[in-house]
Amino acid sequence: MGQGYFGAEDPNREPDRVNQQLQPEKLRVTSIASTPDASAPPPPAALANDLACRVVGGLGMVDAEALKAAALAVGAEAQLMPQVDPVLYLVVIGDLANAAAAEKKAAELKRFGVSAQETVALDGGRQEIVLGRLPNEAAAKDFLLGLNKLGIKSARVEARDQPPAKARVELRGAATRLLPQLPRLIAPYADASVTECPK
Repeated sequence: MGQGYFGAEDPNREPDRVNQQLQPEKLRVTSIASTPDASAPPPPAALANDLACRVVGGLGMVDAEALKAAALAVGAEAQLMPQVDPVLYLVVIGDLANAAAAEKKAAELKRFGVSAQETVALDGGRQEIVLGRLPNEAAAKDFLLGLNKLGIKSARVEARDQPPAKARVELRGAATRLLPQLPRLIAPYADASVTECPK
């Protein structure tokens, strides 16, 4: 009997092809629905396991602390990273016993022609007079030499660490939870900038 509209049954079609197959035991027949598509997006369960990491910068210390607390409240991991400013070199006259001694020294400095000065109260009622704040040691030493030429011998250079004024917050969490909440978390901070964590 004929197969289809044109012609007789072809013995080389599928049933005979399987019979002539070399090592047919190694063949496996699957349906199209059971083969994974490489271009298809991963299932939601796989996305839930993906972790996201973002760094929020441009925040003051108070804002960074508040963002960290808000992120922890929504289940994200948060790490505060203060941005350390470089060391500042001060030209100071220190170890003044009290405010009266500082006022006396300030009047003496004005007689020498030094009007730019700041009196700073220290612990225990002690005082110091800051004559200059300079970005590097060489500039501070040059400034001190200028003061020495004016006759001011009690000043010295001190390197001081500056307290961090800005901070970054590193946020980590499940991508499906962290990324949708990130815009809401940073909305109160106009100067915030978001970048991916360094690899």
